[in-house]
This record gives sequence, structure tokens and C-alpha cells, in this order.
Amino acid sequence: MKKRPRRIGLLLALLIIGATATVLLVPQLRWRVQVIVLHLAGKLPDIELLEVVQFMLPSSDQSMAFLIEQRNPYAVVRNKRTSAPDIEAGGALYQTHCIGCHGAGAAGSHVGPALVGRPLTHGDSDWAIYRTIRLGLPNTAMQSLRMTPTERWQLISYVRSLDKPGTQAASTAAPQRAYEAVTFEDLVHAEQRPQDWLTFSGSYSSVRHSALAQVDRTNVGQLTTKWLRQIEGTGASIEVSPLVHNGIMYLALAPCVVLALDAKTGETLWTYVCTLNNDEPSEFTVVSYRGVAILDDKIFFATWDMQLIAISATTGQEIWHTTVDEDDYVYHVDSAPLAFGDQVAVGVASRLGGRGHLVVFDAATGKERWRFNAIPGPGEPGNETWEGDSWKIGGGSMWLSGSYDPATDLLYWPVGNPKPDYKVSERLGDNLYTDSMVALRGSTGELVWHFQATPGDNRDWDASQMPTLVDLPMQGGTRKALLWANRNGFYYVLDRITGELLVGTPFAEQNWAEGLDEKGRPIRKPLSGGLQGDLVYPGNVGATNWWPPTYDPKRQLMIVPVLEQGQVFFSSFNSPPLDTGKPFYTAVRALDASTGKLVWESRHAPRLIDNGTSGLLSTDGGLVFGGDLAEFSAYDIDSGEVLWSLETGGRIIAAPMTYAVDGEQMIALVAGRVLFVFGLPKAHPNFDPSSSAAGSGGL
Repeated sequence: MKKRPRRIGLLLALLIIGATATVLLVPQLRWRVQVIVLHLAGKLPDIELLEVVQFMLPSSDQSMAFLIEQRNPYAVVRNKRTSAPDIEAGGALYQTHCIGCHGAGAAGSHVGPALVGRPLTHGDSDWAIYRTIRLGLPNTAMQSLRMTPTERWQLISYVRSLDKPGTQAASTAAPQRAYEAVTFEDLVHAEQRPQDWLTFSGSYSSVRHSALAQVDRTNVGQLTTKWLRQIEGTGASIEVSPLVHNGIMYLALAPCVVLALDAKTGETLWTYVCTLNNDEPSEFTVVSYRGVAILDDKIFFATWDMQLIAISATTGQEIWHTTVDEDDYVYHVDSAPLAFGDQVAVGVASRLGGRGHLVVFDAATGKERWRFNAIPGPGEPGNETWEGDSWKIGGGSMWLSGSYDPATDLLYWPVGNPKPDYKVSERLGDNLYTDSMVALRGSTGELVWHFQATPGDNRDWDASQMPTLVDLPMQGGTRKALLWANRNGFYYVLDRITGELLVGTPFAEQNWAEGLDEKGRPIRKPLSGGLQGDLVYPGNVGATNWWPPTYDPKRQLMIVPVLEQGQVFFSSFNSPPLDTGKPFYTAVRALDASTGKLVWESRHAPRLIDNGTSGLLSTDGGLVFGGDLAEFSAYDIDSGEVLWSLETGGRIIAAPMTYAVDGEQMIALVAGRVLFVFGLPKAHPNFDPSSSAAGSGGL
């Protein structure tokens, strides 16, 4: 008889193990259990357990998995009831429950405050308003309203519809700026429109240099904060560079938001919120988007779960959306799209293997025009560089936007590393076109040339560094060049028409290659294969990374954000970056663009808590702007001397940008979860609202 309890206990143990295994193996169960555990542990404030459970039901359209990382319902819970019928239903609810206190059009009365044209005292986020409607406000006339969750969302949609640009209430919140369509010609000549910032890198050439000069070496020390905006949420690395056109700023934020702001004041003009198809959390769900694209009357936004969306630049209303790839578990997008001609290009990254690819769509309709697979399939040139079927999950993510030459209709796109990252025995060969720059015909997707920086990469040195297109004076005349400081520690100058190597030289410490052959192929030093591994420079983060460089055309300086850090590598894996015992540091380095020789360096003190830095911006004011950890600095472009710096209090990984509005130059940067916008005091002699031309002493 004693065996019976043991059998029952064994059966219960097996059931518990089976249930646990099921939860762990089924993603849609696993994240839901994680969210509930977080709530029970008190990690999810301001939301009831019943609400958490309701919003996680399969029938719900909320993306609650983001609570695992962000742990902030104000940043995660979104109003998805935003259609015209929902707004109409919300209007009827307003007439029944709200008009007596808040007045017609939510403009306020002697009983209740206005709900439009001003910040809401108890929070402007969807969840803050929802809580106010559901719970009421103690010691005020605002009582809890008995409504279903759907009715609350509809009421919120109606009130928000009253606060759109063009309405009387919205016009009191921020000056309305007339939208002017951005033509392809405007994008081609973006460098002649320094008041705007029209692509992720400012222009098709990706030089990240502006002709604005109101802020210069003589007055940069007087920079002041013009406005700032707190970005809702926690945890995500904010990597966005906003676009600005005609005084309107556009930026993309996680989990699925696009904002239009008055670029002078920071006031919201419109907000677009979309629904993610796949909210399964991963290391990529917490990475914010790097930006949007603009063309004609549309803003283009690619979501990490493989949607491309066209939004009206004037109203924020969705025009069309399309699927970039059906498999939103293997593939994702976090880069900014690039609009060119009448098309929009989207780079696709792979988190589980697969094959990275570039997809180009018709800008007017969202119909796919062509796609290019970074890993060639059977029968395609380059497939022979993969052993067996390893090409099927070869990686080659397209993490970053590319550059474009309108004169030749060539797109230049950087390609990431092969998978698995370190175990090359599973994918012997050069593994084309990973770790490469590919030049593609914009109209057809034809591969015109490629240059592979690290064949058969076993150090995670993906080539996701921004290609910079310049006409470069060199021996023998001016060359149409592509400048590329690579993660592997080498600086390359390529002929951008043919892909020919013109210059290849280290720009940071490297000990993995004897040098490069005449075609640019590295001459490797073999690993020892010993139990102690090999100390290699650079480490797996790279001598630089996705952080964009800048180029000054007058001085022919290529200015690069640099990380000096070694790492111990073994045959199939790597050590943590700090195992070398040698402190690492970051730096801003100015290189002679035609030779790669160091002109100056501004080195940041060794530190042990982070191994990233920000992108860079240069201007005709003789300045370079960049951030390191939480410090935002302006450097003298001729010497590297720090002329101004500010401790922002937040991690800086995004790249700064600049624009002008009403005659005033602004510099914008995201640090931590705050968008900062800087400018000169209005009393400064260089501030001239009547001026719009770039140059010394004015815009």
C-alpha cells in the first residue's frame, strides 16, 4: 500500500514537469506566464492583475509581451480602437457622460477642464487616460465611468480626434505648419536644403554633414536646451535619428509609434500607433527603430515584425501597409527605410538564421518591385562559398540603411555577419555576401559589384557600417569614392562605380591580419587553437559599429566613432569583452579621407561599464557633435578639442542631427529616453530669424 502514494507523487511530479516543459516550449504560453509572475512580484505598477489577464487573452489586440522588458503599462498598453466607427461611437459616449463637465468639443467649462489643446494633468498616454476613466480622480468631480473596456477606448479615440492638427483646439497647442511635398529631386539635392534633414543620414550620400553654421566654434559654448521630450517606456536603446521637413519633425518609437512634432516647440502635431502582428519578446523587441523615410506626401515606417506602412505626412492617417516578409519570427526590421525614385527600400535582418534581404516597394501602392537575398541560393553566383546547405540559415542581416547614388542608380547596402557567429566548421567557405558591401541597381536589384571585408568571418564582425559617398581628390584626379570604416579595424576607400579597392589601412588597433592583398582580402594570422584562446583586436563589438561617421567635404576628413577593445577568442566561441584585463576606451578619430592617416583624435577616458558610443554630425560651423555614454560634446573639427559638453543623464547611442526652423539652427539628439533639442539663446548676435541662408553668422 505504501507504493500508491509514491506513484501518485511521481505522477504529480511528471505532470508538473510536463506542464513546465509545455510552458517553456510554447512561446505564447511562456511570455504570458512571465508577465503574470512579474505582476505577482510587484514589478508591474498601476495595472490590476485582472486587466493584465484580459489584455493577454488571444482575442485581445494588446502587445503585453513588451511588459517583460519595459515593465511599464503606460508605454505598452495602446488604444487599438481608432477607426472612424470607433470615433463615432466615442462621440456618442462623450455626449452621454462627459459634455456636461468638459463642454462641447472638450474645450472645457466652469465645471471641468479642457481635454484638448493642453497637456493632461494626470498623463497623456493611452493607459493614463484609460485609468482615469475607469477609476476616476479622488476628491474631484471626475468619477469612475461604468463602461466596457471597448467603450473606454472609443471615448479616448473621440477626444484625441478633437486634438488633431487643423482643429481649433490643436491650433492653440502648437502653430500649424503647411506641409510641402518632398519630391525625389528634393532628396537628390538634400545637401542644398540644410534647414531640413530628409533621410536617416541627412542625404543619399550619408555624409552626415550640414551647411548650417549659425552655431560655430565661437558660440557653441552658449548652447541651451530649447525643448525636450520624455519618451515613454523603459529599457529600450533609443537609436532614432529624426527627420525634419519644413519645421515638422518625424520620428519612430517602439513598440510601434510614429510622431510628428513641431520642430520649433516639440508640440505634438499627430501620433500614429500601429498593432504588431508578433509580440513575442526577444532581444530585438526592445531595440527602438532608427527612423522613417519621407517622399511626396508620405512617411514610411518599417516595423520589427515585418510591416511596411505608409502614413500621411499631414494627418498621420495610414495610407497603405504591406507585409515585407511572412515569417515575422525569423526576420525583423529595425532600420530606417530609404525612399528613392518612386520606391522605398527596406533592409531585413535575421535573428535565428535565415537569410537577410533587401526588399524594394512601389512608394505609391506598396506593391513589391524586387528583392535581393544577401545569401545566394543554389545556382546563383556565390552559393558555392557555403558548405552544403549552410546557406539556408546563413545570416547576412541588413541591419542599417544604405546609401544611394542617383547619377548611377546604384544602392550601396552593408551586409551583416554569417551564422552561426563563431562556429565556422558548420559553414566552411567565404560565405558570400556576408560582411560585404553590395552595390545594387536601384531599378532592378541587379548585383553590380560586391566587396567582402571579412571572408568566412568567425568574430561577429558584420559589415553594418554606413557607406559614405564622396567625390574624393586623390592621386591621379578626383575619384567617385565610397568611404567605409569597417568593424574589423580596416578603413577602405572603394571606387563606387566598380568596387575596386583604392585604399585599405587599419584605423584602430588590429592584430588579426598581416595586412590586405591588392584586392583587399585580409591576410589572416591563424588562431593558436590553445586552451587559453587568443587575444584579438578588435573584439566582437568591433573597432566601430553601426554608429554613423561623418565627412567634412571642405577638409576631406572622414571622422569615425571608434572603440578600442580586445577580446579572447576560441575556435568556436568568444570570451566576455572584459576578460583581457585591459581597460577599453572610445574615441572620435579624424582620418585623411584619401589615405586613412590619423589627423586627430579625441579620446574618452577608459571606463568599465559600457562598450558603445554614438554616431557623429559635422557642420560648416567648424564643429563635430557626438556622444559618449551620457556626455554629449562638440569638438573643434580642425583639432578635436572639446569646446562644449553636457552630461545628459541618459545613455547616448543614437546619432545627432541638425536642422533650422524660423531662422534658428537646432541640434537634436536622443539620450536615454529623452529627445533633447539645443540652440543658441535668442539674444545671441548670430540669431537672425529673418535669415535662411547657410553660412557664417546666419542661416
